[in-house]
Amino acid sequence: MKIALLKENKNEYRVSLVPADVKKLADNKHTVTFTKQIGINAGFDDEQYIKAGAKLVKNNKTCINGADFVFKLSSLTPSEIKLIKQNQIIISFFNMSNHPKVLFNLLKNKNTSLALDAINEEGLYPAVIPNEQIKGKFSVILSTYYLSKFNKDSLGKFFSNVNYSQDATNFVIVHASYAGLEAARTALAIGSNVIMLENNDDLIKQVQEDKGLVELAKLNHNHFKILKASFNDLTKYIANADVLINTNSLPNSSTQKRITIQMIQSMKKGTVYINLASDQGPASDTEKKIATINKPIYLSNGVIHFNIDNIPSLFSNTASTITSNIISRYILENIHNSNDAWKVIENNDVLLKAVMTYGGNLTNPVVADTLHLEYKPIKGLIK
Repeated sequence: MKIALLKENKNEYRVSLVPADVKKLADNKHTVTFTKQIGINAGFDDEQYIKAGAKLVKNNKTCINGADFVFKLSSLTPSEIKLIKQNQIIISFFNMSNHPKVLFNLLKNKNTSLALDAINEEGLYPAVIPNEQIKGKFSVILSTYYLSKFNKDSLGKFFSNVNYSQDATNFVIVHASYAGLEAARTALAIGSNVIMLENNDDLIKQVQEDKGLVELAKLNHNHFKILKASFNDLTKYIANADVLINTNSLPNSSTQKRITIQMIQSMKKGTVYINLASDQGPASDTEKKIATINKPIYLSNGVIHFNIDNIPSLFSNTASTITSNIISRYILENIHNSNDAWKVIENNDVLLKAVMTYGGNLTNPVVADTLHLEYKPIKGLIK
């Protein structure tokens, strides 16, 4: 089979496959082509890919030609989609609920697309979880920086209890998601107080029974609790937050706007608001734009806002290795004895359920529900 690794768009520093996994493919007589400098921002140069057995091509157009699988983590451009034939399979982090134009182009071109973020095995999302963990941990570390006077607009508050200080930093985390739980663990580990707000009773129960979170709070003499996310509780606890972190609970869904401008206005000047789900839409009325790596924060109502939409890409070497491992485990390990790309997908229920578009049809119910579009089950189409 032929696998194409396309050059990513600006601000996507990850790469879909690292040289070690390319070598496994080459050793099994598969052809891998890649566009110049695909891995340079993740710490992998062209020479490493060539030594692994991949073939360097001059541009994405040449790379796409004749490929069975086409990999690109950032959004496909309309011109790239037009180049991809119906018998080729496109694999990416699509997040289609927030990129409807990409979806409509795929449907128009009758492309077969598979979303890494939709791979679901026994209720878990293996490609999503580690990236959400990165986001959750990083959000806490980031907030401690922006609370300090390294940022002139900050409150200047230390993140932990120290002798003679009155209180630790108060974190309010919306949703007991993968990212939310990692943010809670990290905040408790550095000695901060944590209030988690969630509206799913099953998740609330799971968190309440998580002895690790309780023990972390006891160890550092901090407060931790999880509450039903009513409007009143959001209003009450956000007003007392030094750091407010919003997360999203379900991949491929759109972010719900739960945080009002009045809630943000109730926070002290110089406190921090971080939306870890900005790639799925704004969670607050005060998010007027998406922040960028060059300008990662902006002030709104005196509160420092951070809402970059691709945080894992900031840790491109680690995130690329994670993505490559997921692709290898779920896709590449199944192609060794096959010359038919679609059969690889069709014969694997986990991968089949991750197919987003097929023959001009939308095959993901979550995206269909979010965007109010018609949904057709993939198994019905292939029969």
